Amino acid sequence: MKIFQKTFMYTLVLLVLIALLASWLIYTLMPTFYTKQKQRELTFQAEQLVQKLSSAKREDIVSLISDYAGGQTNIIINIGEEKYALITWSNPSGSDLTLTSYVSVSSTSITGSNDMVFNVAITDVDSVKGNGIKISEGDFSPVLYNFFNMAQTIETQCDFTMDNESGTLTVSMTLAPVKEAVDVIISLLPVSILMCVVIAVVFSLLYARAITRPIKAISNETRHMTSLVRDAKCRIKSGDEIGELASNVNYLYETLLNTIDSLEAELKKVTATEKAKTDFLRAASHELKTPVTALRVIMDNMILGVGKYKNHNEWLPKCKELIDSLSDKLRDILDATRLETVSEQCVSENIETICSEVLEPYIVIARAKGLVLNIDFNNSFLVTAPPKLLGKALSNIFSNAVLYTKPGGKFSVYFRELSLIVENECEPIPEDHLSRLYEPFYRPDISRSRETGGNGLGLYIVKTILHLLELDYCFEPVASPRGMRFTINF
Repeated sequence: MKIFQKTFMYTLVLLVLIALLASWLIYTLMPTFYTKQKQRELTFQAEQLVQKLSSAKREDIVSLISDYAGGQTNIIINIGEEKYALITWSNPSGSDLTLTSYVSVSSTSITGSNDMVFNVAITDVDSVKGNGIKISEGDFSPVLYNFFNMAQTIETQCDFTMDNESGTLTVSMTLAPVKEAVDVIISLLPVSILMCVVIAVVFSLLYARAITRPIKAISNETRHMTSLVRDAKCRIKSGDEIGELASNVNYLYETLLNTIDSLEAELKKVTATEKAKTDFLRAASHELKTPVTALRVIMDNMILGVGKYKNHNEWLPKCKELIDSLSDKLRDILDATRLETVSEQCVSENIETICSEVLEPYIVIARAKGLVLNIDFNNSFLVTAPPKLLGKALSNIFSNAVLYTKPGGKFSVYFRELSLIVENECEPIPEDHLSRLYEPFYRPDISRSRETGGNGLGLYIVKTILHLLELDYCFEPVASPRGMRFTINF
């Protein structure tokens, strides 16, 4: 069962149960509450009349009870040998009522008809005084029972003192026909229940729709999100839990898309790295193949004693040179392949300190070649980087600059703002070769060939390290003096 149907059924059943419970409570509790309320009103009325009687005279009794009585209230006052009464009743039985001589206001009897109300003050049979009749003899109680048995009544009794004589006030009230009211409620119960059910159905439909509509909207958008639709978004704006759920879903989806983008970027980076490693290994194998092949040819010819290779003393030193060259190449290749796995803590240090340590042996070589040195460590600054890894990149930069500077040429190292600049005077590299300089074992011309001592890995190692350190760099020709400039931006 879907959530709309569940919400509708639960809400409908709950509202119907509430309506039935309310009807049952009205049916069972209304008579009790009605009786208690009337009893409180009757007691309050009796207490007020007692206060008036305590400060009044005998001749004021009839007027007082006339003022305080009303509706269905009956009042009886016993004081000394005298009795005063004011009885109000209606005929609830549907038959005629005949009054006895105790309640007559003349020598003839009074007959009441349906729904007629009689206000009778009682006294003796023969004397009539104004609105009331005074009874000085006889027993009045049978008349009261005759009246009160016709309908449900409540009464309260209070004692008072008038002119130093004790008296009793009895106040009774004929209740409205509560049973008839209950019967009316029962007769109206099917109609009220039907109306409650109709209202409950309408309200349940509206409530279920209001609850399920945002949930359905979220469900539809999440279905789009499963297809990775970029513009999918839950557009529910409310301050309740459903609005919070929509916001969380949007944040989760946005995070997912960002994660996917990051993974795709990392995948591209890994793919590029794997391709670079593959290309590097191919280039390395090709680079090693030539000296190995040459060494093997020389050794075979020496073993066979072919031609000039019979002179072992001449060719064995050349074999050793080839082996030393292979050893250097293998060392450089291994260093290049281990760069990305090097784990070194970053340290905040002055760039002057790092450059001084790395540059020291290359200054000696530069002086031996007769180069003009321009080392300016002014404007130095702090850098945060792994010192050994950064030093390895700087070592390759300084080595290339010293190695390929013309004898008597200028070699410069200086700082400008947050940049390290290395310049050397040489024949500028053509533009079409610059983009390939960072490929492993690439040499643009004969001046950068094997014979010069370079392995073609220097700039490849520099590029790999600077990428790991996320540093920008630039290698470009300069016009004056003619040469090359390497810039690292920290």
